[in-house]
Amino acid sequence: MKKIINKTVIFINGTIYIDAKRKVKNLLIKEGKVAAHDVDLEQFNDAEIVDLKGSTLYPGFIDSHVHLVEVGTCSKGIPLQGCTTADAIAKTLSKNIPNELPEDALILGNAFSLPDYDAWSLEDLAKLDEVTGTRPIMVFDNLGHNMIINSAAIALSGITAETKAPMGGKIIVEDGKPTGMLRESAMIIAGNKLFPLISDETVRAGSKDCFDLWASMGYTSIVDLMGAPFGRMLKLDLCREMEEAGTLPIRINYMYTFSSLDDMDGALEYKNRETELLRFGGLKLFVDGAYAGGQAWTTWKNKQGNNGLYYVYSDDTYGKEYNINRIVEKVNNLGLNIHYHMQGDQAIDAVLNALDKAREKKGKITSTHTFIHLAYPTDIQIERMKSFNGHVVATVQPVFWEAEGDLSRYYGDREKSCYPVKKLIHAGISTGLSTDYWVSPLELCSPTAVMNVSLNGGGDPENHPPLTTQELIHGFTAGSAATTPRKDIGKLEVECVADMVIYEKDFYSISSQDFNKDYPKVLSTWVGGKKVYGEIPPA
Repeated sequence: MKKIINKTVIFINGTIYIDAKRKVKNLLIKEGKVAAHDVDLEQFNDAEIVDLKGSTLYPGFIDSHVHLVEVGTCSKGIPLQGCTTADAIAKTLSKNIPNELPEDALILGNAFSLPDYDAWSLEDLAKLDEVTGTRPIMVFDNLGHNMIINSAAIALSGITAETKAPMGGKIIVEDGKPTGMLRESAMIIAGNKLFPLISDETVRAGSKDCFDLWASMGYTSIVDLMGAPFGRMLKLDLCREMEEAGTLPIRINYMYTFSSLDDMDGALEYKNRETELLRFGGLKLFVDGAYAGGQAWTTWKNKQGNNGLYYVYSDDTYGKEYNINRIVEKVNNLGLNIHYHMQGDQAIDAVLNALDKAREKKGKITSTHTFIHLAYPTDIQIERMKSFNGHVVATVQPVFWEAEGDLSRYYGDREKSCYPVKKLIHAGISTGLSTDYWVSPLELCSPTAVMNVSLNGGGDPENHPPLTTQELIHGFTAGSAATTPRKDIGKLEVECVADMVIYEKDFYSISSQDFNKDYPKVLSTWVGGKKVYGEIPPA
């Protein structure tokens, strides 16, 4: 691996934050780490001076829940944003499938959205077959929790009306035939057969484009899940190649997505394989389904007349492998960090109850448990989260107030009270901020775009109390760092890695209405003391 940096650099003549509020006059960097603050410049005549020229430097921002490798894998897919019917999907595919594409080539598509996923029919399947022919097709919705495949892909995947979906999945069938709609964990049946058809070259190029884009937006670290309901997508070799070539522009905390008790064991081989930029973040488990797909696991019935969907259960009803109590106990015994996808209050309760039991058995909680999303936590559950003394943290996506709006068809009036981010922060829960791209549209993924939505309550401040600038900076720095095992990111204290982002303006000087995806502008991004994006601030 190429050395991050080994020279001495001092940043001066700007507003320099070492956390969300504390400022210093200058910042001394040695060998890629923070060495000191407020030094006497005359004692460092040989140091390189970076003149900020009045710009503002922050600890590098961290996107603590994102899917850049997964998006990169599907980077050659046909964009289906705005497609909400089978006719629209088929029409868009028809216009964009290259004529020269081989008859057996895999077609990818992403970001469609349907009002009712269960209603996908054989008639809808026929519309896709008409435009795709013998080429297998795999298209994902904007949530990453639903997949449509055509008849050619159904055949390649070996799916029939008798195929049993894994725990937490649904295969939509009509008249004894699969329609091609695979929901939640059922996607893995097709994913295991079809993803290997995507070349490493495609994954490498697509992922690199995503990494570069995130660095240009001011992110220095990400927590990449490297997995989804459609399975694990650990592409560490490709990322390591970029790191060794000196072209990886971002620090990656990668997760090991698992689905059952024994499936967890494969994660252990990654514990001691870290490099400077590739860090093992721990485990990832889906507890319930997508909120925006009407699948949050709730104690109350949704508008569809059910309680959502769950991947695990609170006892052995579906087998020991899916008992959340057994899973959490094993996680605690292994001392691994873990991230849980949880939306509904019943999902949250299941994990909190399991944590209580694990703490009682071992006498303590040994690692950090990150609760992701949290659409419907109750006040009592938030208090219970506090009782774990920092071992339970959260990462949330305030832009979901906007990106996942108008879901009353699933949740009625309860839709207005989803994602109570302010409550979590005010309760003292360490709360990171993230995008969950591609669930969040790209235009809402830069830190400043997130701030625009958050500072204004997603346009509905009565139901979504706005966050403050300080809460947002903390969330993108120390709050997001708390979701990772290592504590040398998210702040610029001595001995921390020199991950930094330089903006043209101090966020505290800007009106909440003025933030947007491009303003304030990112001037440069630095990882381990090395500039990975942008230029030195102009005079």
